[in-house]
This record gives sequence, structure tokens and C-alpha cells, in this order.
Amino acid sequence: MTGFPALLAYAALAIFWLNTLLIAAAAWGECARLVRRWGARARAGVVVEGTGPEGQAAIHRVRQVGRSKGDAAIWFHDRAYEAEVLGGVVAVGSERVGLAGGTVWVGRARQRAAAACAGAEAFAAARAPAIRAAGWARAVEVSIGTGDRVWLSQGPGGPLIAEFDPREWRRKVIALTAGLVVGLPAIAAACTALCLWPPVFGTVSKLGAFATLVVFNLFQLFGKLHHEAVQPPATLALRGVWRAPA
Repeated sequence: MTGFPALLAYAALAIFWLNTLLIAAAAWGECARLVRRWGARARAGVVVEGTGPEGQAAIHRVRQVGRSKGDAAIWFHDRAYEAEVLGGVVAVGSERVGLAGGTVWVGRARQRAAAACAGAEAFAAARAPAIRAAGWARAVEVSIGTGDRVWLSQGPGGPLIAEFDPREWRRKVIALTAGLVVGLPAIAAACTALCLWPPVFGTVSKLGAFATLVVFNLFQLFGKLHHEAVQPPATLALRGVWRAPA
């Protein structure tokens, strides 16, 4: 195949590579920005005083709306992420650090436990408003209080109060980004090799073109999934679903 059809095919391959490199570059840039924002060294300590009514020092809150089609499931969508620092004191070695504000990170397991359905009565109570157009609003709260181990840092993103070492999050973000930045061009190179397999526009080459079309669309999905996965714990999507207890 020569002439204008061949020109279009090579132009499509160039667009495929441009799209691949743009997704990889966007992922790398987002990773670098997040690590710079939340990459300050954290110090471990223990909350020795929380000024909240139940000894809380800080609360992370996810506001959600649950909706149901009238079946045995309620699907939740996040509306807002909030951090509330009630105040308190953290013992960091021999130092006492006061808490007066900042971003709050809590563990994923505790969030999911707080968001879980408490039983048949809780499901029945939520199902009625969830069927309505406005849905059922709720807030999933996880608190950090007296006796809890925390990590404190101060960086470009402001004060951070985390109930786990922020290095865990940074390692995950860097690993996911490295996998995407290396993996996408590698897959694109394999598809390109198939597209240009001699004779060009032969059977193998056409299969390569089909594979390129498939991964072109998958790369968009990979980019979106990466963006969601690397978000800081303060704004990481929770979502969730309640199913009617058996």
C-alpha cells in the first residue's frame, strides 16, 4: 500500500506515539508534583492529648451520597473530602508538638471499616432515602485520638498529620508511575514493531494495527486509573457499595 492511504497509516502511528508519550509525561509530572508537595520528612510520635469531646485530635471525613435503583444495593459516590484538626499534643521523642491545623491522612482499612454496612437495619434505613433522586447523604469519619501513633511533617502542602508513615504512600506512587512510564512506551514499541513487520500492510502488520487501536484506548484508561491511584490519602476516592444482608 502506497500513496495517501499509507500516509494516513503513518500519521495514525505518529498520533499513537504522541498520545502515549503525553500520557506518560502527564503521569510523571503529576507524580513529581505530589511528591514535592507531600515529600517532606515526617517524624513519628504519639498523641498524648486530644481536645475533641472523645479525645480526638483530628478527623478525616468523606462526604458521600448513596443511591439505589430499588434493588439490593446502594452505590456511594464521593462528594467532598474534609480534614478537621480539633487540636491536641503529640509527643515526638522528648518534644511536645501542638496540633493546630493541617491535612489529615488515615489508613485505608479504617476508612473501609467505617464505611461498611452495620447490618440489615442500617441497610433498610438507608435504602428508602437512597431510592429518591437526591440520594442518601452520609459522612464517613475516621479520627486520630489520644494514644494513636502518628507521623507529622511540614512541607509545601502545609502541616500533615498521618496515622502511617508517608513514605509508604510515596513508594506506592513512585512505583505505579514508574510502571506506567516504562510500560506504556514498551507496549507501544511492541505494537509499532508489529505494524512495521514486513511486508508492511501484510497480515502481521494489520494485526499490529488492530493491536495498536486497542491499546490506544486502553492507554486512556490506564492514565485515568493512575491519576486516581496516586492521589494523596486525604483525597483518595472511597466510593463503595452496600448490599442487602442475606
